[in-house]
Amino acid sequence: MPQEFILVCAGKDGARAQKSGLPRLHLSLGLRPDGGLRRLTLPGPDGAGCYLGVCDLGMERFSASACAQLIEEAQRLGAAGLAADCERDSAPVREFLAALDSQCAARGLPLFVPLARADCVQNAIVIADTAISGGSLRDRFGALLRRYPGRVAADLRPVSRDFLLPAADPEGVPLSADERDALCARTGAQTFFSRELCARYFTYMDSAANGHFVLFDDADTLREKCRCLEAVGVRQVFARYPDVRPLLPVSP
Repeated sequence: MPQEFILVCAGKDGARAQKSGLPRLHLSLGLRPDGGLRRLTLPGPDGAGCYLGVCDLGMERFSASACAQLIEEAQRLGAAGLAADCERDSAPVREFLAALDSQCAARGLPLFVPLARADCVQNAIVIADTAISGGSLRDRFGALLRRYPGRVAADLRPVSRDFLLPAADPEGVPLSADERDALCARTGAQTFFSRELCARYFTYMDSAANGHFVLFDDADTLREKCRCLEAVGVRQVFARYPDVRPLLPVSP
């Protein structure tokens, strides 16, 4: 298990995930178009030691007061840090992240931002997802840690996708577990494990003789991803509940 496993959940899943005893990310605040804060949900009763999250609701104007209010809320709850789910490349988002980064650093409050907005911050920890379909997971995170030493966290995102070969579309077609199992059984495909991707895969031919590559995760591959991340030095891993329920020390 990585040094810190942080569960991302909402609604009733929050109460269930609480039983795991692991810290959770409360995505309870949003940034309105005018730059102000909007409360989306109330954080759980055990806010201390957890993380407070804010998401971009289409912010069109930067408001300096939003940064101060976020930090005040985090300190009131005893939160371990802030996570800003702001991926849009817009001037207000950039201004907000830069200001929040500076103020959090001054107060010693950890801040997490998406990798896509890493150029907006100097101190914050960047979050990169693990759902890659090519290359090497170890190499990807190793390179990120060399670029942002001590400032890389992972988003453990299970994958289950069907790629048409040659794979021109990096996203592929999403498959549910049932759809994937039925496809594998119907085509008689044999499943293999990729050490580079830390994921399972199989290939098959469709009725038009087109080749397909199906990449997917299960509990074992997610554990392997965690071991790989820990080995290269990733300290925090964000994981969606209940996607990672089989990995928890206590399965609520």
